[in-house]
Amino acid sequence: MNSKAAPRRQAATSLGIAVAAALLLAACGSSTAKATISSKSVSATPWTSNPRQVLEPAWRLLAKEVAVSINGGLAWTTKAMPPGVQVGGSSVTVTGKGSVLAVESSGANVKVFRASNTSSLWTHESLPIRWPVGVVLGPRYDSNKVNLGENYGTDVTSIAINEGGAQTGSVPVLFVSDNGGLAFVQVHLPTSYGTYQAAMLSSSTGVITGGNSFQGVWFTANSGKNWEPAAIPGFNPSPNNTVGTPVAFGTQIYVPIALGVGTNAKTTLYESTDGGASFKALSSQRGVGSLIVAANGPDIWFLNAPHEIMESSNDGVSWTTVFAPTLAKEVASAELVSPTKAVATTVNYGCTGFKTGCYYNSYQQATTNSGKTWTEDTLSPLSPTSGG
Repeated sequence: MNSKAAPRRQAATSLGIAVAAALLLAACGSSTAKATISSKSVSATPWTSNPRQVLEPAWRLLAKEVAVSINGGLAWTTKAMPPGVQVGGSSVTVTGKGSVLAVESSGANVKVFRASNTSSLWTHESLPIRWPVGVVLGPRYDSNKVNLGENYGTDVTSIAINEGGAQTGSVPVLFVSDNGGLAFVQVHLPTSYGTYQAAMLSSSTGVITGGNSFQGVWFTANSGKNWEPAAIPGFNPSPNNTVGTPVAFGTQIYVPIALGVGTNAKTTLYESTDGGASFKALSSQRGVGSLIVAANGPDIWFLNAPHEIMESSNDGVSWTTVFAPTLAKEVASAELVSPTKAVATTVNYGCTGFKTGCYYNSYQQATTNSGKTWTEDTLSPLSPTSGG
C-alpha cells in the first residue's frame, strides 16, 4: 500500500506517486519511447470476489535492515539485508506465505533473496532477464527501479523492473510468481520502452499501468502475449491524466486515476472484477492528491486528500469519510492489514535554506481505530535514499 513496497507498497517498493511520476517523466524524455499495444483481442477470465481476509504483515526499510510487523505495525522485528545488497537499490515484500523477499536488478539478472521469516537465513537465486531484442543498456544505467507487488488474496507476487536512461529510455521487464515467490516466470510486455507498474491476479492475467507520455491501463489474459487497453469509463490516456499505483487483492484490481488539471480536476478510484478488461468507478474526489489505495477483501481505503480517508466496508457500494488530523499530510503508501488497522509510510521533506540542506525522509504511522488517529512507530526514520 508495494516492496512492494511497503507496508506492501512502502518506500522500498515505491515511494508512492512522487517516485512513479518522476519515472514516468524520465520515460517521456526518450524520443524512441512510443508505446504500442497489440490490436488482437484478449478475452479475460471472469473473477468472483474473495471473502474478507485479515492481513497482518507490514514492513519497512531501515538503513541496513528490513523491519517486519505481523500485528499491524504495533511491534516490529528486524532482519539485516543480504550481504552486499544496498537498501537504496532493492525492493522488499512479505508474501502471503509469510516469507521475506528482497529483490534487486543487476542489468543481466534479477537477484531474488528469500527468508522464511526474520529469524531464518537468506537464500539466493539469480533469474536471467530477457531484454527486448535490439535493446542495449550498456554497462551503466541511469535508472534502476525495482517494484514488488503482492496480491494477498492469492499467492501471486510480481517484480516490475524499469532500467535505462536518457539514451535508451526506460526499458521494462516483468516477472510473476504464482506460488508466493518460490518460482518466477518472465511475462511479455507490450512495448520495449516505457515505465510500468503491475497488479497481477496470476502469471497469465492482470494489468499494467504507466507507459510513456500518455499514461494508460492495459490488461492481459494470456501471459502478456497480447495486451489491450482496459475499458475505463471517463478515462482516455492524456497528458492531463495521471494513473496511480494499481493494487490487486484476490480477484479485484483497483486503479486510482487523476482526471484533468486545475479547478476542474478530480480523482476517481476504479475497480475491475474481470481480470482488468473493464473497470467501474467506485468513488470520486475533487482535486488531485496522493492517489493511494489500500484494500483487504471488501474493505477499501482511498487516501487522496490530505488528512482525509474515504472508507468502504462493502466493496465500494457505500463510503464514509474519516478525518485523520494526526495522519501526515504526505502519504507515500498504505497497507490495510485488517478492517480497522492500517500502516502508512509518510513523507517529510523540505530545505533548511534556499536550495540548501534539503531532505526527504519517510516515516511509519499506524492506526487501530479505522484511521481516526495515527501514531508514529518507535523505529528511526527511513533512510532518505531508500526510495525505489
